[in-house]
Formats: sequence, structure tokens, C-alpha cells
Amino acid sequence: MTTSIFLLVLGSAFCHAGWNFAARKVSGNFIVLWISLWIGCLFLLPMALGVLFKLGLAKSVQIDGIPYMITTGCIHAVYFTLLGISYQHGEISLVYPIARGSGVGLTAIFASLIFAEKFSLLGAFSLALISLSILFMGFSSSNSSSKTKPLIASLCLGITISAYSLVDKVGVVYVHPVIYIWFLFFITAIVLTPFILLHYHDTIITTAKTKFKFSLIIGIGSIITYLMVLVAFTVGPVSYIVAVREFAVVIGAVAGLVFLKEKFSILKIVSIIGITIGIICIKAV
Repeated sequence: MTTSIFLLVLGSAFCHAGWNFAARKVSGNFIVLWISLWIGCLFLLPMALGVLFKLGLAKSVQIDGIPYMITTGCIHAVYFTLLGISYQHGEISLVYPIARGSGVGLTAIFASLIFAEKFSLLGAFSLALISLSILFMGFSSSNSSSKTKPLIASLCLGITISAYSLVDKVGVVYVHPVIYIWFLFFITAIVLTPFILLHYHDTIITTAKTKFKFSLIIGIGSIITYLMVLVAFTVGPVSYIVAVREFAVVIGAVAGLVFLKEKFSILKIVSIIGITIGIICIKAV
């Protein structure tokens, strides 16, 4: 992996950990997440319009890319729903590692089958080490039956992460990354709107007033994070990119320890070392 792509994806990891920390702070509040999607759309709109004006519609969006934008928007609606459920019932040190770790493993498997991505021995070792270390970190926190619900939701999150990563790898071939992610967020927000209005219509205004700063952090943070990843997808292998991005798990675990006072064990320290070694190995691939 080239240094520029490696640093780009590593930067996205810091952004990703930051907005997930904000989501955990509000316990996965669905209204906060929904508002954040609209904020993300508004934030990126000037840039999206600028791309359309500069390149023209035909060069910015190919017809073949439209199904991918719709599909990823629907998958992300499921992703944000599961994210809310996970953070309502589980700690970030449980939810984050299991979701991201299972996502890395599944993405690597399906990328090899669908895109025929080939891994060197070092690359395969790195992917396995990162996946297992992340999962080990998460499962070391899940020793209570009360954590069954967030555990299941986190594993399902991993499935959605793998699904949208594979879809987006193809989608950005046909659509400019800025336009692609704007439509992704827009479609996700539209899909979630009926659910929010049906179940939370009486608390939308109150939540927006009291927790707007969290929506702002999540909205801008998530859209910048994934825009960086989509740019990386245009030039690099999806398996390695998704794996390096999961350095966010280390950042999230440390944030959970320092700011949320979550428990930190020797097992988590070993897992963090494993993730770090794996990412360093990928850089050498």
C-alpha cells in the first residue's frame, strides 16, 4: 500500500473513532443520528454542486452507478439503525471492536471471491491478525448475558460494513466520490425519515436543541471519514483499506478508557498491540 493511501485511510480512522465516540456519548440516539445525516448532506452540498459544475453531469454520474448509490443508501440506513441499537445497550469497547473486526474479516473473504483480490502471505497474515485482534478485544468485554443484544447488533453491523464496502468499491468506479457519498447520505436520511417521524416525532425538536453539537460532530465527521475511504477505494484494494481503517478501534478503545471510564484489561492491551502490528505489516505490503 502506498504511503499516501495509507495516511489517507489512517486519517479516516481518527475521524471515524471521533464521531463514533460522539454517538456513544448520546447512547446511539436515533434522532441525533438522523439529524447528523441531514447535516452531512448540507455540509457536502456545495462541494457536490462544485463537482457537477466543473465536470458536468455525464462525467460525474454514470447511469451504471445509480443502482449502487441506492443500494448503499439502504444498507447504510440499516447500519445507522443497528449502530443506534448497539450504542443504546453496549459500551464502545464492546460494540466498536466486534462490528469493525467482523467487517474486516468478511470484507477480505468476499473481496477475494468477488473482485479476485490476491493477498501476499504477509497481507493475509496482516488481515487475519487485525481481524482476530479486534474480535478478541470485543469478546473479552462480552462476559455478561446482558450484553447479548449489543453483541448480536454489533455482529450484524459487521455484515453491513462488509456489504456497503463491497458495493461502494464498485460504485465509485461510475460516480465521482463526492457525488456518490452525497447521494449515499441523502438516500439514507430519506429511508430513515418515516421511521423517525413515526416513533420520535414528539421529541425531535427537543433533541435537536439539546444535542445539536453531537449531530454536528457525527454528521460532518462521518461524511469526511467515508469520503476519504471512497477516494482510497478508487486506487487501492478494498480488503487492505478496510483493515487499515480499523485502527479506529484502537483509538475508540483508548477514548472509552480515558473519557467514558470503561474497563481496560491486559487482554485489550494485547489486542491493541496485535492490531497495530497488523497495520504496520499492511503498510509494508
